[in-house]
Amino acid sequence: MDTLCFIIDGKNHQVSVAGSPAFSYGKNEVLSNATNDITFSQDWYERGYHVARFLENHEFENLVDGLTRSIGTIIRTSLGIELNQFDLSRYHQVVNTDEDHFKVVSRTRDLFSNDFNFPIMEVFRRFEQFLGFHLTDVNPKDGSKMHIIVRINRPFSTDFNPPHKDIYESVDNDGCVARFINFWIPICGVTQNSSLPIAPSSHLVPEDKILRTFEGGVVEGKTYRVRMIQSWAGSNRLTRAKVGYGEALIFSSHLIHGLAVNEEQDQTRVALEFRLFKQA
Repeated sequence: MDTLCFIIDGKNHQVSVAGSPAFSYGKNEVLSNATNDITFSQDWYERGYHVARFLENHEFENLVDGLTRSIGTIIRTSLGIELNQFDLSRYHQVVNTDEDHFKVVSRTRDLFSNDFNFPIMEVFRRFEQFLGFHLTDVNPKDGSKMHIIVRINRPFSTDFNPPHKDIYESVDNDGCVARFINFWIPICGVTQNSSLPIAPSSHLVPEDKILRTFEGGVVEGKTYRVRMIQSWAGSNRLTRAKVGYGEALIFSSHLIHGLAVNEEQDQTRVALEFRLFKQA
C-alpha cells in the first residue's frame, strides 16, 4: 500500500507512504493509565487534551517579538540573508527553497530556554499552576534536558509529521512509557486551515486496535523517527485543534496527533512545541 487517506475536519487528505516500514497491530492493552499518563488526574483526561489561556496580549506580543528576532538571527547566520522588518508569517517568502528551510529548521528543532528572548521558564511555572503539579524539562531517565521545537510549516508543504503518538519511541526502543505531557503554542499563521490535527480520546484505544509502524515511517519521500499510525479502532479521522493566540494546547503524550497540513495560501504557520515531565 503506497498511499493512505486521512480525513481532517471532513476533508480527505491522501499521502504517499511508499518505502515506509510495515504496519501492524500492538498488544491488547491501553498504555494510557494512572501509572503511565500524567494527565490521568486532570478533569479533561477522557478527551485527552485541553486548551488553556496562559498569556495576556502584551505578553504574547513579547513572545512573538522575541521569537521573530531569534529566527531572524538563525536566517542571517545560516543563509546570509539580511532582513528588514521580518514577518514570521511571511517566512516562506524569505526562505523559499527546501534546502534553505532545512538549514533553518535543523537549528529550530533543538532549542532550549536560553535560546529565547523571552522568559520561557516563567511559562512553565504557569502550566504548573494550571495542572496542579511541578514540571521539569529534565528527563528523569537520563538527566538530559528536553528541547523546545519551533515548528515552521510553510503553505502547502510537507513540513509536518505523520499521525503518531509521542510515547511510541520509548515503548518500542526501551520497553517503557516516558511520562511527559505535551504543549503546543500557536505563534502565527494558525487557523482552521493550518492548526494541529488531533484525534480526541484516541489515547483510550487499545493497542491491538491501532495499526502502526514500529520502526519510524516514510511520508511523501521523507523519513521520520516517529511511528506512523494508519488507523485507530478503524478510524482515520482527525480534527484541527481550536487554539487562539495566547493559548496553549495541552495534551496527553498518548494522544494521536499530526498531519498538520498548512492549507493557508500565503501564511507560514509557526508554533512552539515542547514536552515536560512531572517533577518527583
